[in-house]
Amino acid sequence: MQRRQFIRQSTKIGLAAAGASAGLVGCAGSIQEKPYANISKNNPYGYFPVKASMDRVINTVVGLRPFRTTGYRLEAEQLGDTFIVHNYGHGGGGISLSWGTSRQAADMALQQNPKSVAVLGAGVMGLTTALILARKGISVTVYSEKFLPNTTSNIAAALWLPTSYYDKSEVSDAFLAADKSISREAFKGFLPFTNRPDYGVYWNRYHLVLQNKPEQPVQLPGGNDLYPELKETTTDTLFGMPFDRSCQGLIIDPNFYLEEIKNDALIAGVKFVPKKFDSQTDILELAEKTVVNCTGLGAKTLFNDEKLMPLQGQLTHLLPQPEINYSYVVPTDTGFLYMFPRKGAIVLGGTTIRGAYSTVPDMELAKQMIAGHKNLAERLVS
Repeated sequence: MQRRQFIRQSTKIGLAAAGASAGLVGCAGSIQEKPYANISKNNPYGYFPVKASMDRVINTVVGLRPFRTTGYRLEAEQLGDTFIVHNYGHGGGGISLSWGTSRQAADMALQQNPKSVAVLGAGVMGLTTALILARKGISVTVYSEKFLPNTTSNIAAALWLPTSYYDKSEVSDAFLAADKSISREAFKGFLPFTNRPDYGVYWNRYHLVLQNKPEQPVQLPGGNDLYPELKETTTDTLFGMPFDRSCQGLIIDPNFYLEEIKNDALIAGVKFVPKKFDSQTDILELAEKTVVNCTGLGAKTLFNDEKLMPLQGQLTHLLPQPEINYSYVVPTDTGFLYMFPRKGAIVLGGTTIRGAYSTVPDMELAKQMIAGHKNLAERLVS
């Protein structure tokens, strides 16, 4: 039996067992409370409110996004007899941009006509780049100190909406033009996976609600045509806010998606080798002389990138609510509040702190975020 068939069959068996267990619970007389929903001034869509409370917290996590004010690094350099392609520094847009910059990085590597390629890093950029190269018939080895589920990519909130990966005042028009093309390619890369339960990529109604209507029309990353059913309104707004921009957006659940992409890479012949790189010398000693660097924040030390810094983000996961079929981002005086629903959790954020290296959750901050989301939920039913 092929690996993919085995994985699928095992998954079906697991789902069947879970269904049977659920049936037994139902027979035991367990009754779920019917969630409240209504259509009102603050809730024109009839959405169910998020049950935001500390007693529903599953986990609180902190991730360090690799951020550069000048945008991601996507370029090649020759170091001795080793050709290195850099693909890192995607800030808060790593998963969103993965199919775009990884294709570009793979194309640069292929220009060397290599028989084998080393990919450094096993997050979403490393996995995607490795998969693309392997499907081109290249022998690929992924070297990394950390593997799933212990990568920064595992912590991502992951709505497809590339954001927080450059400062507009520090990038050129040429970068912005190239980035738009990359974003469009990245979006198309996710379409084959949508609504396939094993990959955890699915459509969801997304809302950005603001205190003021933008003075000028805003083009969303990649172009507004990538966001189906795009709507802007100052009436019938979510939470009764002054302005509401909504559309159909893609939610990407890293817990499903990254494992499946890794499985696809294994099927394509990619090898995964644990290895820690302390210096460029360690890289130059690899047998592979074509290397794609997807080390994220690690590139700061390995390649002396002084422009690279952590962008700290904290997320809190609540017990899941299957009835939640929408997502939102609400700017606040201190940052943002955002909510993305998954099968396994309601994901609440968020924070964006430059230069903070700690990965220890701040539980007082978690309480404040939950209180903010609770306030929004109460507005839905008021």
